[in-house]
Amino acid sequence: MYTPPKFKVDDPEVIRSFIEKHSFGLLLTVEGDRIHDTHTPFLISKEGELLGHIAKANPQWKAWTCETPAKVIFTGPHAYISPHYYVSEFAVPTWNYTAVSVTGRIRIIEREDEVLEFLDQLVSANETSDAPWELDLSDERYVKLLSGIVVFSVSMDSVEASFKMNQNKSEEDQRKVIDSLSATSCPLDHEVAEIMSKSIQSPIPET
Repeated sequence: MYTPPKFKVDDPEVIRSFIEKHSFGLLLTVEGDRIHDTHTPFLISKEGELLGHIAKANPQWKAWTCETPAKVIFTGPHAYISPHYYVSEFAVPTWNYTAVSVTGRIRIIEREDEVLEFLDQLVSANETSDAPWELDLSDERYVKLLSGIVVFSVSMDSVEASFKMNQNKSEEDQRKVIDSLSATSCPLDHEVAEIMSKSIQSPIPET
């Protein structure tokens, strides 16, 4: 992933928090001259691997081996930035965005206890109501459904994070962008404005 130094994020805790918050990722693998892609939710395991699943009917998994390389891309808040948003007289349109790209090796998880543990954790991580739905592992109907999915892990061998938030602009321009985004009716604009505010308070060190 192309990441200019001003936009690069290296803090492991920031990256982990980002993946947990924006956990619906894009899984990419290659088979010959074909690029497979599947959107699916992920978890980070205690061992520091990404855990996910796809439908067994999806042909993407059928050519996987323990050496198959994979990339998982997570995207977060993003927003169009108009030249009118700046104080500076000369500017061009751009796009602010947040993204994390993970590259590693994919491994199919076959042990039933590990599959069930993953599904239980995935449900728990996403149920937010006062009376959350729980996966009843004693119900054979759910266990039978396991034959319809493939659970896998991806080692996090390389992790790149890019938070492009106008760090290449003056603080005056950045604050004007924050005000402009905050004034729109778009929730994503508001999220970008919040991230920009935090970036100004704790700027990314230049490398």
